[in-house]
Amino acid sequence: MRRKWGWILALLGMVLVLASACSQPASMVGPVLKRADTTWYLYRGQGKSNVLLLQFNKADAVVKAVDAVGETAGENKLNSDFANPKYTADTTKNTMQMAASQAINLTFQSDYTGTANGYAVTGYTVQYQGKPYRFVRLKNTKQKKTATSAAGSSQNGGQSANGDNSSLANRLMGALVDVNTGAQPVADKAFVGTFTYRMFVGKNVGADQITVNANGMYQNAVTVLNTTKPGDADKAAVISYSLATGQLQSLYGKEYLNPKNLLTVDYTVHGQNQARRLPQRVTLWTNGRSGDNINLARARIENTDAQLIYYSKDYTPWPKEGLGPVQTGMAMSKTDAATPSIPTIYTNTLGAHRGIQKAPVQSNADFMQLIGAISDAHRQNVGQVAVDFTDMYGAGVKPTDYQAINKDGSKQALMLYVFVVSPAKVMEGASYIISTQSGNLTVPPLQIRLNPGI
Repeated sequence: MRRKWGWILALLGMVLVLASACSQPASMVGPVLKRADTTWYLYRGQGKSNVLLLQFNKADAVVKAVDAVGETAGENKLNSDFANPKYTADTTKNTMQMAASQAINLTFQSDYTGTANGYAVTGYTVQYQGKPYRFVRLKNTKQKKTATSAAGSSQNGGQSANGDNSSLANRLMGALVDVNTGAQPVADKAFVGTFTYRMFVGKNVGADQITVNANGMYQNAVTVLNTTKPGDADKAAVISYSLATGQLQSLYGKEYLNPKNLLTVDYTVHGQNQARRLPQRVTLWTNGRSGDNINLARARIENTDAQLIYYSKDYTPWPKEGLGPVQTGMAMSKTDAATPSIPTIYTNTLGAHRGIQKAPVQSNADFMQLIGAISDAHRQNVGQVAVDFTDMYGAGVKPTDYQAINKDGSKQALMLYVFVVSPAKVMEGASYIISTQSGNLTVPPLQIRLNPGI
């Protein structure tokens, strides 16, 4: 009898153990660390400003401050040794800590699915800096949620061309909405002409050129630069170039911009060769029968008789240059420059992309840009070496300055192209070359086929 009760108690014990194990909530941190090739975003609100991008390696994390969810170019957040911060995680307590210059401590609280900056996202609600944040990944990295996949109609919501041989790339211009049909002539001729103004787009310096035609159609070109300092605008890399076309709508003496098409060209930023920029992606969004898919704040132009002023919540004036009642307007200056059309921008971009595909490296500056694109695609690594494009780098070096020497003292053949970039962290025994003058990393030519895609 005692033996029988012993078996019963043992079985009850096993049931209790199993029940206890089943009742424990699933870890939220564990799946994050298992998705090694996933980009995560930490944000509040709509995910359109003050966003952190995170990618987890085996022992450290890539952390960047980016403008919005879905963006990849931004300022790296390093630790005190100027390397990617280490991280620790407790899968049972659902906590994670990253030892960046400003510590990032997260407590995972619940699952989350929704949208951010127009993208469908999934992930978690976390506690960060004492406040609830979203910690998410994109469900679809190629298009925002409102994009459609059809390519034949001229009223498609959004289309992106990836790869210069894709049928979508060849038919993209067929999706443009006609902006001349239905346009109303501009009554106040002071609005007609080509104008420029300067602003901030998020934290980045931007420049704009807008052309308003007498028939009420406009073209608005915006260049976003990889700098937060207006004084560096002339030498900064270009993050993106956008061209919107649409119609003006007159209301109470003001002209409101009603966009119909928005073409955006995104460029490789790190190591960018400004004389031969490498396009990464071309995206076209339209407003038509499929709905309003262009994600721009409503903009207007006002005539104060003294000058024209441009208003948009997408932009912030330069310091001490804000106009209007609350100093949010930007002064428009007339210019004789011509604003290109969307088909012209698209054709030139596609031609530049194909030219770089055929001959990716023709100079040290091209080589620097190629390494920048490779490091961006491999989490700031070139082979086994982590590089730091936020520090010093340049293409103004001579191959003769880095000629290798054989063991017998004879000189090796000259490298064809050379540029230098700072390593993320200098390590003893590493296979890369460190110059004693600058402490920079020298990368010799790589036999890599370039196919960044548009």
